[in-house]
Amino acid sequence: MQVSPLIGIVDDDPDIPAALGSLIRSLGYKAECFSSAEEIIAARHLKEFACVISDIHMPNMSGLELVPELHRTKSDLPVILMTGRFEQGLREKALSCGAIAFVIKPFSLDELLDTIKRAVDAD
Repeated sequence: MQVSPLIGIVDDDPDIPAALGSLIRSLGYKAECFSSAEEIIAARHLKEFACVISDIHMPNMSGLELVPELHRTKSDLPVILMTGRFEQGLREKALSCGAIAFVIKPFSLDELLDTIKRAVDAD
């Protein structure tokens, strides 16, 4: 029996992880939601994640700061960063910190699915 990949979702807006988690589960993945970067870093099972999707703009620790922290525990963990705010140079910052993809909210279902598939297949 094939095990469904576990996707971590990090966003301080409670509606985003709830909606994304439901969507990701409907696509056949497992999903676990976190309300902060610190919360996912503290997860004892971090090495079980096949991919993490995180917001960039969060209090205390941003998604840009989260990526290297996650890579300290699991260096090959694919991280997709997302934002609702477009800022000049933000895509470059996201990719240079180690994220494998950058998406702008709202994104299409196809864009998200393609990004997740590439991330999980790269793992």
